[in-house]
Amino acid sequence: MKKSQRATCVYIFVVLGLLLSGCIPKPDDTVDQAKVKGKVVLTFWDENAGPSRTPILQELLRRFEQMNPDIQVKYEGMPAGINKAKYDLAVASGDLPDAGGINGEWIADYAAKGVLLPLDAYFADWPERGQIDPSFIDYNRSLTQDGKLYQIPSTYYLDVFWYRSDWFAAAGLPRPQTWEDIFRSVRVLANTRQGSFGYSLRGGEGSVAQLTSLMYAYSGITDSFRKDGSSTVNDPVHIEFLKRYLALYKAYTPASDIVSGYKEVVANFDSGRAAMIQHNLGSYQDHKKALGTGHFDGVLLPPSMNGIRTLFGNANGYGIMRTTRHPDEAWRLIRYLLSEESQIYWNSQVGQIPTNLKAWNDPYFLSHPVLREAIEAFRSPDTAFVRAPYELPDYPSLIRLIEPEFQQVLAGTMDVEHFLDFWAQLMENSRRQHLLSNEEQL
Repeated sequence: MKKSQRATCVYIFVVLGLLLSGCIPKPDDTVDQAKVKGKVVLTFWDENAGPSRTPILQELLRRFEQMNPDIQVKYEGMPAGINKAKYDLAVASGDLPDAGGINGEWIADYAAKGVLLPLDAYFADWPERGQIDPSFIDYNRSLTQDGKLYQIPSTYYLDVFWYRSDWFAAAGLPRPQTWEDIFRSVRVLANTRQGSFGYSLRGGEGSVAQLTSLMYAYSGITDSFRKDGSSTVNDPVHIEFLKRYLALYKAYTPASDIVSGYKEVVANFDSGRAAMIQHNLGSYQDHKKALGTGHFDGVLLPPSMNGIRTLFGNANGYGIMRTTRHPDEAWRLIRYLLSEESQIYWNSQVGQIPTNLKAWNDPYFLSHPVLREAIEAFRSPDTAFVRAPYELPDYPSLIRLIEPEFQQVLAGTMDVEHFLDFWAQLMENSRRQHLLSNEEQL
């Protein structure tokens, strides 16, 4: 089956699943979507709903309604696994919310399709606009062909290594600070604890996205493409890293990791089956609930082999749909969620980094080891940021599409060089098509 056919089939099954499971939003016949007892009703979609996160956002919406008695917010949540498919179906049907959570990976796609309302005028008139890190705003604008602002980020998450600090202490291992520390610790802890593994890696759903941040953190390369348009994915340093990394598989990890997604990897860590995993800051609360404080810690991906710390992260935030009948009221909601107070509450609950610079000085973030380390890295002039090519509308689907090939590498049926060359070719083709599309629209 061709790659495009595979992607189409997956999408069709997801949409059919949504229809059959009732996950597609339906109008509430008991509530006038425009007005309720003189109030403006805003429908808000939460793109990453779940038992631990939904109550946090609902509390912020409750506070907003108290401060804005003329507005009622109708909350609708969706789990992360179906969020893009649900939005896509709503785009096709025209049944969109007024505002909602917009993943940073979606900006280019939805801006090009005219789904989102440009926020430049609202943002320019907002007195607190200077509190949002300008680098996030500049980056979001760079993702769109017209250079406009369609999403304003509220939370930034980086990949980290979560590790069992109590196991490290018992084995006499220091907090890992270098790549050599990481690889050595995996080997040591796999050999000292019966029935446990030194590491659990993500070989299933979401594997290539996490692999990307590892490779670029190791190499110190900050651009996805060279000046001549060639991809940096298959750089020799990435080949070196991937061979070292995959040598851990089965020797120091569960064999089942070839199909492990987020839930399986986190379960291996939280159940005491693995000493270390890679994931982003957002899983902090899961680990805290399962293990308790004092038994685990997190550390940023180490500085690269050339000594430069390179951060490869993503910022999620909020957008307003172009179809809304209440853009001014929707903006009042968005600016509240972006405020210092709201960002402190949200990010301290989920363990992520605010994009509001004033929020960085809150005692919670300064006392939380890995968050403090992340903020210090942001402020350091020696930190470099990897530019993820989210300006390519098909980039998010591209890195999901090659997950089966990565599993072939784990299974030993494809070598590292072939896999990275294949990945690089797809990246280069995507870039060419994007540039051609832009030229045709000019």
